[in-house]
Amino acid sequence: MNTVIIGCGAIASRWLRTLSADPRVRVTAFVDPDATAAQRLDVRHPGVAARWFPDLAAALAAVDAEVAVNLTPPALHAAVSRSALAAGLHVLSEKPLATSLADASMLAGMAAERGLLLAVMRNRARDGQFLQFRDLLRQATEGPLMVTGDVLVSLPDPGFRSKTSLPVTTDLAVHAFDQLSELVPAPAVQVCCTETPIGFVGPHGGLATMIVTFADGSLASYRVGYTGPQLRTPANGIWRVEAHGFAARWDGAGTVTACAGRQDSDRLIHLLDTPPGYRLCIDAMVDALHAGTAAPPPLAPIALLDAALTSARTGRPAPVAPAWERS
Repeated sequence: MNTVIIGCGAIASRWLRTLSADPRVRVTAFVDPDATAAQRLDVRHPGVAARWFPDLAAALAAVDAEVAVNLTPPALHAAVSRSALAAGLHVLSEKPLATSLADASMLAGMAAERGLLLAVMRNRARDGQFLQFRDLLRQATEGPLMVTGDVLVSLPDPGFRSKTSLPVTTDLAVHAFDQLSELVPAPAVQVCCTETPIGFVGPHGGLATMIVTFADGSLASYRVGYTGPQLRTPANGIWRVEAHGFAARWDGAGTVTACAGRQDSDRLIHLLDTPPGYRLCIDAMVDALHAGTAAPPPLAPIALLDAALTSARTGRPAPVAPAWERS
């Protein structure tokens, strides 16, 4: 399928490596107002014969396209995806789908009405080892759960995040909202979020904390930050989940430590190696394009993101709106 890449920043190389390795996909255009960014991408991937255009309209006037890949900064996701859907293109988007539930719902509605695929990157929630951790929890307990998570990562090249309002919550915590929707089956009902800049790290540096309550009495505490390069956590985070008579901790890589009942010793569980989550996600998106069937994008994580941003801006807890999903 002829595909247009919209946004030629750092994340574009990851997508392009996976897409260009799939014989079902042909990347025909790079869209970015910055020609230099497109040129850098072209140099890194010489086997991709794509033309550069400053905007989507110019690209569609010159090349045939069936799919748009939205890799723009999060604040632009809704507008860019809306334009692509309106032009009759399937849309594969980087996370988040949008920064508000209203925009995400609008996009899901547009895609459903036009019979188009709208899919979003969920690489942390679809990571193979994370899913093994989730399945272990589901087999061991039904909840309610007490969940804690820590993600502290460094960005040598922060890119658009340096100019983003609440960059930690908008661009990094959204991964955790995806993961929480897999760990806790009940809907989230309230979130209290704070984000504080850390000036010595850089304009993107900061630490965000959030407390999420769920309808079944589950509680999640999450700490996330763009920090310096020292003592970072894995990008998947370090997670601990406790229920009545059971607790488990995932190191964000290949090991889970679990304890049940009154045992004095922990049990180590070694997880199977799996391909990177982003590759699994992109491959699944392309499979869905060719199969012609796909589930609508999940809106529950966007509802939680919307509420977290509201809480961080107002300094008060915010309710999480119910998130509908089309069948």
